Amino acid sequence: MGWTLPPDGRRIGLLGKGGAGKSTTLAHLLGHWVAEGVDVIGIDMDRPGDDESGSLYAWAELADLGAPVYPAPAHTRLAAEVRRLTPAGGLAALDTGAWERKAGGPHFAVLSAVDLAVLMLQPTDMDVERAGSVLAAIDHLDEVGAPAPDLVIVLSMVNRSAASPADTRQALADAGYTVLATEIPRSDARDGYGQSFGKRPRLAAGSPMQLLARELLAHITPEDGR
Repeated sequence: MGWTLPPDGRRIGLLGKGGAGKSTTLAHLLGHWVAEGVDVIGIDMDRPGDDESGSLYAWAELADLGAPVYPAPAHTRLAAEVRRLTPAGGLAALDTGAWERKAGGPHFAVLSAVDLAVLMLQPTDMDVERAGSVLAAIDHLDEVGAPAPDLVIVLSMVNRSAASPADTRQALADAGYTVLATEIPRSDARDGYGQSFGKRPRLAAGSPMQLLARELLAHITPEDGR
């Protein structure tokens, strides 16, 4: 049985600090969502600098990601443009650059345009501390009565042999945050996620990327939609 999203579709935004694996994760998720029978598009809000490895849009120009990827519209009209591009009964997924808490900036526009914010977080004390501004931004939208998305956290760049992922997961859960079960491992091997830019992502059954794609779909799908 496939996934049945609402007629107006759903919108997901990946956020987090630089180096959290947002673009790499989304490049893989697009293909897995298509394989799950979901009509999906990507929107790239990232504007990489000279020393960055590239954006999702640049990746899509080099390899088939399985779904169309659009460059960023002006953030002042982002919400309307994202809704226009979202496939009927499908999914729009937004990739963002390194998080900046800046009034009037693109990240607040993304938060106001999506139904679900996915915070990609490396499980270290420093990165948890740095992520506080993302969490505070969502709280701020709630406080001022602005549209605010649901929030889930995905632990990324995870070293499975370290104790910190479990400790971080517990601390976030104790603070009341929803941490998804799937973790994205750090892999710098030749065929690992960290070396996949510019290539067609490998869609391995049972992989963390497939599991995350399904877990995110389950989170945004009505209870009778599967």
